[in-house]
Amino acid sequence: MDRNLDGKVQYQLRHKYYHTTAVVGDVLYCWGGNQEGLDKSHDSPTKRECTSVIDAFNLLSGAWSSQPTSGTPPLGIIGVSCTPISNNIYYFGGWCGHDGCFHNSLNCLDTCTLQWKELQPTGDNSVTKRAYGGMIAIGTGSGSEGEPQQLLVIGGQGTATQHHPQFKYDYGAAITNEQSIYNLFSGQWIVPFVSGQCFPPAEEFIIQKISYNKGIMHGGLVNDGSYCSTDSIYLFQLSHNTINWECLKPGSVPNDGLWPDARNRHASTIINGVSTSPTLVMIGGVDSDEQLVNECWLLETKQYSWIKVLMFIVCYCECELSMTGD
Repeated sequence: MDRNLDGKVQYQLRHKYYHTTAVVGDVLYCWGGNQEGLDKSHDSPTKRECTSVIDAFNLLSGAWSSQPTSGTPPLGIIGVSCTPISNNIYYFGGWCGHDGCFHNSLNCLDTCTLQWKELQPTGDNSVTKRAYGGMIAIGTGSGSEGEPQQLLVIGGQGTATQHHPQFKYDYGAAITNEQSIYNLFSGQWIVPFVSGQCFPPAEEFIIQKISYNKGIMHGGLVNDGSYCSTDSIYLFQLSHNTINWECLKPGSVPNDGLWPDARNRHASTIINGVSTSPTLVMIGGVDSDEQLVNECWLLETKQYSWIKVLMFIVCYCECELSMTGD
């Protein structure tokens, strides 16, 4: 808890990692993650108490609050992937917290009612049970109007029940470059075809949509002969049920010599300008030596040129003033 100058107690977000965040309207929703007091059993009333609550940050007031949800939340609480569409937030997969218990369930949280709905249960189907991957909402490439009605899930670490020949499955670290499409209209999973320079098995990367049917992926832990962080950029485009990939590495585009070092577990977002191309904002992460990276970079997605942004760390001290009189 935190105390304001007016004496009121304000809700404070607890420390957590491998959680998810999504913005809907003027609210940022934070759910899941490894955190103090988390019951890492498969399922229990204590664990449900944790998974049935979502933290909300009001972007206008700058205040956190804890909101109860209804329905049945996912069991995969660590390393789950999420993406918003309109008032809904979709959650895929995740690690349960014990042993090798990964999930491939797909759940939806309605932010208007804060009610969970399970769209697909965890099961031995065509989709690998996994965590630490990425998911975005994306179109088919046949048009640009309306909201995207497909979810694209890529990469991650987990356990495969089916091996698709167009993807790679690393048995040592159990990571993959598998790609799965969920059609929200039909309620069915689709295994896409892949062309171009597809990324190697990877986890803990960033992924963002840059247009109706195009996206960008950067960094992460990969297994391309050795298990290490990467500094590569991968661009992809979905056309019907085929995903075409292109790899950008240092020296492949004009960048004035600027290129971020390899990293994983970093954060990102996309800024869409009125007269400019979308800009990828990348911050933080862990480098190849497992050291925290205190950097912020911007990537303009037309010429793919990097700009390093100077960061300032500001510490705020709150004090309480009391006055006494005779």
